[in-house]
Order: sequence, then structure tokens, then C-alpha cells
Amino acid sequence: MRSRFEYFRPRSLDEALGFLAAHGPRTSVMAGGTDLMILIRRGDVAGKFVMDISRLDELRGVGKIDNVISLGAAVTYTEIVNDKIVKEFAPALVEAAGQVGSVQIRNVGTPGGNAANASPAADSVPPILVHNGRVIIRSAFSERIEPLQDLIVGPYRTNLKPEELITGFLLEAIDGTYRYSFERIARRKALAVARINAAALARLDSAGVVEDLRLSVGSITPQPARMTAAENHLIGRRPNMAAIREAAEKVTREMIRRSGIRSSTEYKKPAVEGLVTKALTRILI
Repeated sequence: MRSRFEYFRPRSLDEALGFLAAHGPRTSVMAGGTDLMILIRRGDVAGKFVMDISRLDELRGVGKIDNVISLGAAVTYTEIVNDKIVKEFAPALVEAAGQVGSVQIRNVGTPGGNAANASPAADSVPPILVHNGRVIIRSAFSERIEPLQDLIVGPYRTNLKPEELITGFLLEAIDGTYRYSFERIARRKALAVARINAAALARLDSAGVVEDLRLSVGSITPQPARMTAAENHLIGRRPNMAAIREAAEKVTREMIRRSGIRSSTEYKKPAVEGLVTKALTRILI
């Protein structure tokens, strides 16, 4: 049986925040609705209200000041793919956005919804992490900005309070000296949720030595995180296939350290190492 609720569409961000101040504990927020509609069809939405923020102009802008990109929480994946600023300064996010679901899903799905839903398989989370992404969170009475990895505290769990709303992201822009990659594994090549995904950025000096490397792998740890042991293994050296495979092994050691050994580890370990090797080889070799 489908969930029953009252639908509310605010005309401004202030009106949305005011509504959450009054009804937050009984309200589900809908941006693109790609995750929420599934819950509604299952009858799993118990709140009295669904608030639709998809048309709020305040949440739909993209800009850049100095080396910081601002991305509205309700910007869709299709808009990200076509945006000149994101294309030039956050290309890994563009590549990830272009692989999310179907065209229909990309036309309505948003990184804001991804972050609020906190699915381990969210395709936009790893690329935002490699851009040192921070989340802008507002309520009617306050505003805070915190790293994305701190917002998500576990699978499908965030530290958002009922009266709070994700309004946007701040991403560190990269220049043309960086290489980038986004890779994913799913049951099908398209239209399927990722089983594992990985985003990476790297910059090499004129001698081919790794100056900067950022790697994030989704769906392998309870909370999203950068794989710093793998990054540090390669920074400061001229990469080769042996070193890349060693870095990939460090990723799966981190996966087991954080998540423990599970029934899925036997097949997931070589899959993760293969995906990480592919992502790093693409930008380092």
C-alpha cells in the first residue's frame, strides 16, 4: 500500500526552512524524488508531509569564486553534465553524473538528494570527496558547513536535524594539470545501481612523479572516505603497475579494517582491487 501524505511545494527557500522549523520531524524532503518515490510506493514514508524543493531557484545555481565551485543542492545530473563551470573545474563529477541511471533519472536526480539519502552506492559522493567537498546546511535559525564525509554517519544515515536542509556544496576546483577518472561496477553497464564506484584525481610533475593524488571508493565502508593509505603510497613516486596494484591492496585492507570480513568479501576484494587499479592506471600510466 502506498504512503499517504500531504504534498507541499514552497515558493522560496525561506518558506521551505520555515516549514521545516514547524513540521520537520513529520516531513520528508523531495528533490528529484528518485529515492523517495521508491519508499512512497512501498508505503515506507510515515511522515505527514512531503516537501518538494526541486523548483527552488535558490538551490539550482552553479558558480565559481577563486578556486571554489558552488553547486546548488537541487541542480540535476543532466544540468551538471552540461554545465561549463563543472565541466572545466570538476570533470570527475561530470563523468559520474553522466553514468547515473537513465536519462530520465539524470533529468531529476540531484547530488543533494544523494547526500541526504546517504546510500553507500551514491555515484556523486566519491567525486565530491576527491574535490574536498563541503556541504552547506541551513535551518531557519542557523547555517553550518561541514565536510561531506562528516555529514554521512552510516548507510542511509546522516547527522541532519529534522529542521535542516542541504542547500548546496562547495567543491575545490582543479585546473587543467590534473587527470581524472570515475569508474563503477554494476550488474548491468547502464540503468543499474553501482555495486562499487571510484573517483580519482591526480597531478604529476614534469618528471612523472605524483604530486597530488585523491581517491575515494564507494560502497566499501560504512561511511564515505578518502583512501589516504593508497594515496600516500603513490604520492612522491613515479607510478608503475606494481605500485598501483599495491595501492589497490591498501584499499581493500582499509575496507576490511572498517567493515570486517563478510560473506561478500571473497568476491568483493578482487572486484575492488580491479576497479581501483583501472581508475588509477587511467590517470597515472
